[in-house]
Amino acid sequence: MSVLLEKTAELQIQRGHRANFTAKKILRRLAAAAIVLTGLLVISVGSRPASKDYISYWSAGRLLLHRADPYSASQVLALEKTQGYSEIKPIIMRNPPWALFLAVPLGFGSPVVGLLLWTIAAAGCILIFIRLLSVSPEDRVFAFLFAPALGAICSGQSSPFLLLGFSLFLRFYQSRPFLAGASLLLMAIKPHLFLVFWVLLLVDCIYRRRFLILVGGICALAAGTAFSIYLDVHVWQHYFAMLRASALDTEFFPTISMLFRLLIDARASWLLFVPSALAIVWGFVYYARNRHSWNWEIHGMLLMLVTVLVSPYGWFSDEIVLLPSLAFAFTFPKKRRYSMKILVAINGLALLILLIAHPSLSSYAYLWTPLAWTVWFLYSTDGFAITACDLNEGAVR
Repeated sequence: MSVLLEKTAELQIQRGHRANFTAKKILRRLAAAAIVLTGLLVISVGSRPASKDYISYWSAGRLLLHRADPYSASQVLALEKTQGYSEIKPIIMRNPPWALFLAVPLGFGSPVVGLLLWTIAAAGCILIFIRLLSVSPEDRVFAFLFAPALGAICSGQSSPFLLLGFSLFLRFYQSRPFLAGASLLLMAIKPHLFLVFWVLLLVDCIYRRRFLILVGGICALAAGTAFSIYLDVHVWQHYFAMLRASALDTEFFPTISMLFRLLIDARASWLLFVPSALAIVWGFVYYARNRHSWNWEIHGMLLMLVTVLVSPYGWFSDEIVLLPSLAFAFTFPKKRRYSMKILVAINGLALLILLIAHPSLSSYAYLWTPLAWTVWFLYSTDGFAITACDLNEGAVR
């Protein structure tokens, strides 16, 4: 009887410890959430929405709700002026019409409320990435301190949705191919950024006969396009008119492709696509060598780094989509010594430039970062030599 009482007391003590641990864990999460929400509130309310790229999404959403042209320079400028925008040239949403579904909800409220929701959504994309790809607790802080992630949140850019789309694709491409394909709609809000990725994805779908991924992507694009056409029947005409008038050829983007163009002939805009063409050739060879064991959670990590590296157009904030690749390298079995310290140093330098110098996201100051992430990845993974062990671990993740 006494033994039974002792066991009962021990069980009660263990349950008490578990309850205390659970309560402390909940309190820590609540405290962290409160800190994050406070920071988001400060970012949203403490700065003028008209001073951020976010204002272009709010303006497009407001115009589209009134069945007006969301790409009209004159209408966008007039609307932004009412919110304290002081520049002569408006900030226009340049994303394709199928991306307008992201902007429409913002148009229902004031710019301040919309900015708060937009910022929460951006932070939510990072949190979902952490959950979907099971990022270890010790690496989660880096995701929020990743310089491109902070750049995207502070500027109100749509780049975090690229991260969400890629994370959903990686999570579901094997188990739910249609959903994985539909999630590519979020990456298609900036289709120019993923030229190499699109080509290799098409090759893989055809080779493995995974046509549900393509069907899911096509259906999502059709749904997004139908939504925008419902609100503006001439939306594609307006979009192409905006592109013709935007003079993209005269703008600078911090990419290797832009540097290549400037070194060869600054007037030849077609040179921007030469690095992507060469990378596609490399991609064919890379896929051919690994086609029997191709795994997007493993081989797709290097592919995404190369894709962003050679992109013809891109901003510093767009590099947030590289977080899955970096997170993969964190857990690589053959990770090189001091690799994490080197990454912290690279990211620290980028943060100093972002937070102290405050350059534009399309500044020369960020020309080096895509190459830096790629070189670090190759160094950390010792040339990214894949073995059967690595493939098995990637499948488990």
